[in-house]
Amino acid sequence: MLQERKNLILNTIKRNGIAGLTNLALRYYQQKKIPDKASYVPTALQIEVTTACNLKCTMCEHSFMQEISRNITFNEFKKIIDENKNIQVINLTGIGESLLNPEFIKMVEYAKQKNIYVWFNDNFTLMTEEKMNKMLDLKVDFIIISLDGATKETYNKIRVGSDFNKITKNFAKLRELRDSRNLSELKLGINAVVLKENYFEIDKLVDLAVKLKADNLMFSSIIMSSNTGKLSLWNLNEKEIIPFIEKGKIKAEKAGLRVIAWPAVKFEKSEKTGCEYPWANPYIGYNGDVLPCCFIPQMANARTHKENIMGNVFEKPLKEIWNNSKYQEFRKKIKSNNPPKSCSTCSKFYGQ
Repeated sequence: MLQERKNLILNTIKRNGIAGLTNLALRYYQQKKIPDKASYVPTALQIEVTTACNLKCTMCEHSFMQEISRNITFNEFKKIIDENKNIQVINLTGIGESLLNPEFIKMVEYAKQKNIYVWFNDNFTLMTEEKMNKMLDLKVDFIIISLDGATKETYNKIRVGSDFNKITKNFAKLRELRDSRNLSELKLGINAVVLKENYFEIDKLVDLAVKLKADNLMFSSIIMSSNTGKLSLWNLNEKEIIPFIEKGKIKAEKAGLRVIAWPAVKFEKSEKTGCEYPWANPYIGYNGDVLPCCFIPQMANARTHKENIMGNVFEKPLKEIWNNSKYQEFRKKIKSNNPPKSCSTCSKFYGQ
């Protein structure tokens, strides 16, 4: 999904020499073993640049939040980057719309100056042609549009406050600008959250991705909460969903479209967790809190639960937080029959 292995190795050596390469090798070796204590430090981060959003999506917990919106500052962002020289990949997506942070482009620029692979999800409502060209100038690596419907009627019903025609035109424009400048290194993807309101358009979303000439398509599951759980596919019989997935697979194969993940329709706990986040991708909130994954901040009040907060990077370095007692306890619990409460309704935990 992200950068090629050879590019990752070269950038690792550029950023942190042999020490960085050794750390990367340890990650690949140990991460599969999911130990309580890791012998490496993270090589990937997700940083929440803002909690502000301009939409009221039906499946998003943000639509029900009462908290005041906050931004991480450029200086705080810079501190995180400068203190973590092993970081090779950064996802600049939080629970808000990244472009609402006035320093967002400045953060992207700084990360690219450090030879970091930069990607983010975007609702594309604020993506002007000027900003598109800036992303191309900075050589951003991967941009994913959130597109949860193949038709105007379905999409506008889910993404309240957005407009299907506008965001699909914006995506097409960015692809046009990228191609005109021969910047094929920038990959453009589509992510669709699948729920009761749109599962019947799965195959049509494949058609739309092909029409928009997206590099890839990904279907993801709704983040469960008391407010949004009623929209989950968990409420349907899998026999209702599978025919649309099968149609989509046939169309994707015929068109040569890469589909990174199809919708999860079974939720049965396996012997081992299907979630790698506590061993791979720390999520750093706007306030510096370190969470073990990107799903927790999308659940009702989950980011305030003490068991979910591993520490704070503005108080202690991430490398100290990474293997502290709380992180080790979280990893131990997620492997057990008594997982953290926030994991119990997460499709990722069930191996999806």
